[in-house]
Amino acid sequence: MTCQLARALNTWLDKTVQPKAEVLFGSPVAKLHNASSYVCRNRYHDAYQPLSEHALANAIDIPEFVLASGERITVLDNWPKNPFTPPLPLPNPVRVAAVGALVPMASTISADQKSKFVKYLHDDACQTFGTVLGPDANEAHKNHFHFDMKQRRASLCQ
Repeated sequence: MTCQLARALNTWLDKTVQPKAEVLFGSPVAKLHNASSYVCRNRYHDAYQPLSEHALANAIDIPEFVLASGERITVLDNWPKNPFTPPLPLPNPVRVAAVGALVPMASTISADQKSKFVKYLHDDACQTFGTVLGPDANEAHKNHFHFDMKQRRASLCQ
């Protein structure tokens, strides 16, 4: 990634992500899942679209944050839902575990806290990056945040 993008990402992590994680969860973010940074392609993998900022190493896509506690927070699962959007179905109940098998621990963090976290991170990123896209932008960004350094004429903080 470009130096400018790396600096912006570091600033966002230090000034936005870590403080908010500590306040809401009492645990810092230990890992970001980088779904994509440098990929030589056009926007939306469409031959008729302009070159993507990813092709210039000037963009990063982040779908997930992992706390030091091990808790995972994904954009897809935790983005605030439209009140008219039906909720996702509940996962199957945990089956009776075999003797000695590990049973996943239930989350101690509420869905509301996770939702506030991802929405805050997205909205605050607009202060640091030139372009911020997320689930409200379009179908292609429903499961991740796209950040790049290109300044656009129209605000693309969606």
